[in-house]
Amino acid sequence: MSCVKKYRLAVATVFVALIGTVPASVAATCSNASIKGQYGIFINGYDSSGLYQHGVGMINSNGAGKFTGVETVSDDGTIYNNQSTTGTYSIAANCTGSGTIINVKSGNQSHYNFVVDSTGQIEVAATDSGHGSASGYALPLGTATCSIATVAGTYGFHGGGFLAGKGELQFNGQFVLGSTGAVTGVETQDVNGAVISAGAVTGKYTAASNCRGTISYSFNGTTIHLNTYFVNGTKGFVAIETDSGTVASFVFQQ
Repeated sequence: MSCVKKYRLAVATVFVALIGTVPASVAATCSNASIKGQYGIFINGYDSSGLYQHGVGMINSNGAGKFTGVETVSDDGTIYNNQSTTGTYSIAANCTGSGTIINVKSGNQSHYNFVVDSTGQIEVAATDSGHGSASGYALPLGTATCSIATVAGTYGFHGGGFLAGKGELQFNGQFVLGSTGAVTGVETQDVNGAVISAGAVTGKYTAASNCRGTISYSFNGTTIHLNTYFVNGTKGFVAIETDSGTVASFVFQQ
């Protein structure tokens, strides 16, 4: 994968994260201070060759136009696990803005525009020509702290992507995160038209105090590994599969 591809996805991801700092009820007037704190980011798109790129992660904004964070990227099934990233942003009084992001591995800079809508969701799109396409959003964590005890609960989810050598991937289901770190549930999966309906899920999960974690679960004879990033006061999380050859991202909500 080229540095440009990695950079573009990382840029879009950071961009989304920055936007996510706006409160759930958007004020009539925004400023850089409106974007402050910890946010989960979720970006999907394609590189300049039309290959899938997904990026999911977490950023911290200082409320003064800068942010840092980590992002896990799947670039056509090549995984870049929890890579560090940095960026800048500027938000106007009308809650529109723009920014840049630096990929620390390549040193390149990319650009994005964003909008905060009336519900507080942040809408973002990359703006560099010739680098493919990417868009997504960011969700705030709020003041919550994370542990097995605080994130335990029942979550519905959906997502999709691509499996190398197999084709398009779509899925949904329900995971129960237990109070001792166990995962149970069901998942329905469609891979290029081949459907597994409500298959059983069993596994385990982690949740660190920084609200990042992992899930490892068995489904239809395969073990699947996810990186997770909690949002919405630990009532939801975004996730990305970290198994080579897979491009798949998830959104979970209680």
